[in-house]
Amino acid sequence: MIPISRQGSLGLLYTWTIIFLGAGWLWKVFPQLNFDQIGTLATLIVLGILAEWLAVPFSQGYLSGSYVIVLATQLIGGGTAAAWVIGLISVIGLGIANRGNPLRTTLFNAAQQVLAVAVADFAFRLITGEALPIILFTLVYFVVNHLLVYLYLLPGRRDHPNLFGWEALRWDSYTYIFTAPYGALMAKLYGVSGILWMLLFFLPVLAAQSLLKKYVQLELSNRDLTVLFQVAKKLRDSNQPATFLDQILQECRCIASFHTAIILFWSQERQLFLPGAAQGARRQEMCNIVFTPTEGLVGQAVQSKEPIVIDDVREMSNPKDAGPFHECRSVLAVPLMAQGEVTGVLMLGDLHPYAYENKHMQMLSIIGGQAAMVLTNDILADKIQHLLATDRLTNFLHHRQFYQLVVKEMLKVNAEGAGASLLLVDIDNLRSMNSRYGHAAGDGVIQMVASVLRDITPPTDFLTRYGGGELAVWAPGLDTPAALKLAEKIRVEVRDRRLVSEEAKTPVLVTVSIGVATCPQDTTDPDKLFLGAEKAVARAKELGRDRSIAYRQIVKQIKTKITTNTIV
Repeated sequence: MIPISRQGSLGLLYTWTIIFLGAGWLWKVFPQLNFDQIGTLATLIVLGILAEWLAVPFSQGYLSGSYVIVLATQLIGGGTAAAWVIGLISVIGLGIANRGNPLRTTLFNAAQQVLAVAVADFAFRLITGEALPIILFTLVYFVVNHLLVYLYLLPGRRDHPNLFGWEALRWDSYTYIFTAPYGALMAKLYGVSGILWMLLFFLPVLAAQSLLKKYVQLELSNRDLTVLFQVAKKLRDSNQPATFLDQILQECRCIASFHTAIILFWSQERQLFLPGAAQGARRQEMCNIVFTPTEGLVGQAVQSKEPIVIDDVREMSNPKDAGPFHECRSVLAVPLMAQGEVTGVLMLGDLHPYAYENKHMQMLSIIGGQAAMVLTNDILADKIQHLLATDRLTNFLHHRQFYQLVVKEMLKVNAEGAGASLLLVDIDNLRSMNSRYGHAAGDGVIQMVASVLRDITPPTDFLTRYGGGELAVWAPGLDTPAALKLAEKIRVEVRDRRLVSEEAKTPVLVTVSIGVATCPQDTTDPDKLFLGAEKAVARAKELGRDRSIAYRQIVKQIKTKITTNTIV
């Protein structure tokens, strides 16, 4: 039994085609049912449902002994009886214990098994003998059953390469090898001793499923230990944190299935959790998101320093806390701890509810500890780089680092076609303030303006100490009107905040002049972009200070003046 995930329109068409074909086949052969055997068939259905309820959970599906019932019914009542029995077993058994699967999944599982019986019955009647028809029936049923499931899962193989592979086939083939002879013996016993002895003969199948469950758990535990060994080995061999984090996610898939996964790391420079590696259906989107230390499930995991499991996102009081995992049903967030500090967060999301258990948390916490060691070293290097790259007074980037960052960002903007703006914020009359109140007061003014920028600008913006009394903002995604709106917000907020220095008995009014230049509308050259913002600031000061001006407005005024002079 294979768990089925969400599909696109083509997958839905395939799913419902199989469902209607299976239902149509049952309708067609219904008149051929032998109602004299109704008691026997009902007993077989009950046994099959019991086998499905006690199915062994497996990372890629569920293993049950229901094929015993399929083959026994085929030998007792023929293909029509076998199709109806397995159809009802699947609908009733999986419909009640559906393990979070939607109705569509239950109907598909039933329909594909009905069609597998129909094709296998055709092969069964082609040859004669005692053992050979049983072998052919089993082989055809196995192949058709898994082929239909494989076609269903084929669109998802790109994001879930291990969802339906040799391991799933190996385990399922074991059940067929052991249950096929048992089903034949059950049918033989029914013909000799009747239904009661057949019923008693089925009880060891249920006992065998319990033993198989223990064996599967043992092998999965061994696999988990192997995963830990592989992670430790890759940690020792890897010198590239990004590559190692991607390998971590790959190993996590061996422990817990996921639709989307991401490892976030703490950036000291930006005071944000940034994506270090992502996998799954929404990989591209995940690579472009950031989280604050108090945001949603990431913030909860960081604050509690404990793994957080959401069994069903739809049952959350505020589903928005799931953030980019809102389309998932189950979410697991594991803080990556090193020396008592959170250096990152590992997040997995699955389309099925109740997908994650305590064992997943424990194993992923151990793996997360390995990842945290890499992130700790990276964070230490990041802290050193941060100290070298930031201004002591404002904790903003130095001009040189800011310029290099803007150059890289402009290349991205030019390639993607998105807008971005540079805001140059010049504190008015800072030199006279230094002369009148002292340099300590001037530093206080700079820090106050820096705090305004920090409070008003979003976390995705970059801030710098551009010069003595000049600060700058790189605002991705803002065109000129939006950048001017942000500039005005900054200007008004600076005016509203009054400083009281030790030398001054009354609050000091602080104003700023702001120049705005936009990429790529104004220019695609970094030097010209900075020059345009400087010209806009200079024009703002010429007009009386305490105002915001865009470089485009200056260009427009110049063009208007030239046109007017030409007409005159």
